[in-house]
Amino acid sequence: MYEKFQTAVMLLLFGLCLFAGAKWLIRRYGPVKSVKAKVVDKHKSEVVSKYAGNGSSMRYVVTFEIAGKRKGFYVSEFSYGGYRKGETGTLKFQGNRIIDFY
Repeated sequence: MYEKFQTAVMLLLFGLCLFAGAKWLIRRYGPVKSVKAKVVDKHKSEVVSKYAGNGSSMRYVVTFEIAGKRKGFYVSEFSYGGYRKGETGTLKFQGNRIIDFY
């Protein structure tokens, strides 16, 4: 009886891991989309490492409004300065990665 329960739990955990992995792959490497978008917010925040001696780093986020919904993207420090609040254009992205905004 215990072996059947243990097997069922292991299969359930394996299925959950497989589902999560597939979802991540689709979000990261899904189809490339081009949509009209507007920059509605941008901010940076300091991320402090929980490990001693690793210090901190900055994360840069740009939020777009796409068809009435908001979607945020992490961007590099270099590209962060190029986005202006209120700017509109065509956003080309794949999953959670910006390809271009023009």
